[in-house]
Amino acid sequence: MSNSRFILLGLMVLALLGLLAQIIIDFSPENIASASIVFASSMAVLLYMLWTPALQTHPLSTFAVFGFGVTTQLGALLGQTAYWTSLADNLRMPMATFALLAGFQVLALIAHTGYRWLMPLPSADGGSLARHLLRAAKLYDTPSTGVLWFLGYFGLFALLLGGGREGVFGKLMQGLAFLTWAPFLIPMYLIQLGDAYSSWRKQWPYLLVFSGLIVLLGLATNARGGMLAGFVTIALFALLGALRSSNAVSGKRLLKMGVVGLVLSALAIPLSDLATAMVVARKMRGNVSPVEMVQQTVYYWQRPDEIAAYRNKAESEKLRGYDEFYFKNPLLARLVETKFHDNALYFASTLTQSDTDLLAQTTADLFWAILPDPVIKKLGVDIDKKALEFSIGDYLSHLSQGGPLGSRRTGSMLAQGVVLLGVGFAVVYMAFCLVAFAMMDLLSFRNRSGQVVLSAVGMLAVWKLFQYGVTAESLQAWASTTLRAIPQNILLFLVVAALARGLGMLFGGGSRTPHGQRQHSDGMRTQG
Repeated sequence: MSNSRFILLGLMVLALLGLLAQIIIDFSPENIASASIVFASSMAVLLYMLWTPALQTHPLSTFAVFGFGVTTQLGALLGQTAYWTSLADNLRMPMATFALLAGFQVLALIAHTGYRWLMPLPSADGGSLARHLLRAAKLYDTPSTGVLWFLGYFGLFALLLGGGREGVFGKLMQGLAFLTWAPFLIPMYLIQLGDAYSSWRKQWPYLLVFSGLIVLLGLATNARGGMLAGFVTIALFALLGALRSSNAVSGKRLLKMGVVGLVLSALAIPLSDLATAMVVARKMRGNVSPVEMVQQTVYYWQRPDEIAAYRNKAESEKLRGYDEFYFKNPLLARLVETKFHDNALYFASTLTQSDTDLLAQTTADLFWAILPDPVIKKLGVDIDKKALEFSIGDYLSHLSQGGPLGSRRTGSMLAQGVVLLGVGFAVVYMAFCLVAFAMMDLLSFRNRSGQVVLSAVGMLAVWKLFQYGVTAESLQAWASTTLRAIPQNILLFLVVAALARGLGMLFGGGSRTPHGQRQHSDGMRTQG
């Protein structure tokens, strides 16, 4: 049995066990119906990946469809079952929420099926004009370790300089911050190319130090997502690689996976406590120095009573106004979006026609706000971006219950679309999916051996596409990610990588091509 088949069948078994366990945990019709919907939806996605070559031919877009199912449905089923908690518990409208999510999951699958038929991935030298330009710009070349380290530290400085800044410079620095995670691509290339790419013994000490810097920066800025990004990206890339692997399952590999599982299980409690300590310390963000923020986070981390008190308070306040409590584990809550869709759908269900009209006008303004300020002024659009610094989660809560704006509460583009367009949003959603799939798959290419592989930018985008590839906090956020962020990331990556290669030429050395051959003037020697 291949690795791919083993994982997919394993997930099917876990989904079935989760369904059976939920019947025992909570025999209420609402919970059983919710679990059945999730099971059916999850099976549809898993069978699609098992029975079609989608993962081989269109890896990123297929992984995005899979990610939508995991982060909204299957993850909820497995996570709540692991804690022996009802799937419907802590949700306002569980059946409606899971039915909505399953419905859009089916639409995404239909759209992806049509997309694969209409747009097969081209040969190594073929494709659209955009692919030819990206190939000429070396997007599909394998960057050397030196280039990746340059990108990483460049992104790290951009992250430090751009935090909280306004204006063109601040936006540019924030746009470059995604390069911070570039060194985490080194393990991925080592998985793909082995020792032909680099030596793991030489790289891991530098990666360990760099990871420490990232964790320290995450604590200093109270940003859990920043701390997790590199590690989750590696984990998801490894999962994608295993899902595409036709190699036979080996006992040695299963043993390694078991050891990793035990290590992660052992770390789950302290990491969960650290995540909660960061939330408790968040009230001081912006009012204390980075050093004091780290100290306060460590202070709360070492006090189980404070952590327990915060969790008990959060659980006691669930379903009162806006709340985000669903999982008992805050790390799971960071990765699974079910609660946010449930909140948004509930608030949307309470809106009057006048509220809907206001939502439509605000949505239009937020779409305009995607454009840069000079373009908005040139077009003569009368909007104030500063007045629109709130999320759809904020706005739906505000219209429904009078909640404040500016808290950046997570919303749901699905609930937003259904309120605005009703059943007609299904057509718009499928059209959006087709555009998104095409943009995602520009980040992968077919090499000369016929295998479809990911570009460096595609690897960096794995987590974001897995979690938000076919859904997002709002319609404008999804459009911004698809139509602006992906091209912007490609451009910024190519510019900084070209700078790294140019500096590398001054010092000599070369880089690795996708075939693992040494090529001069394509990178720098590895530098710590």
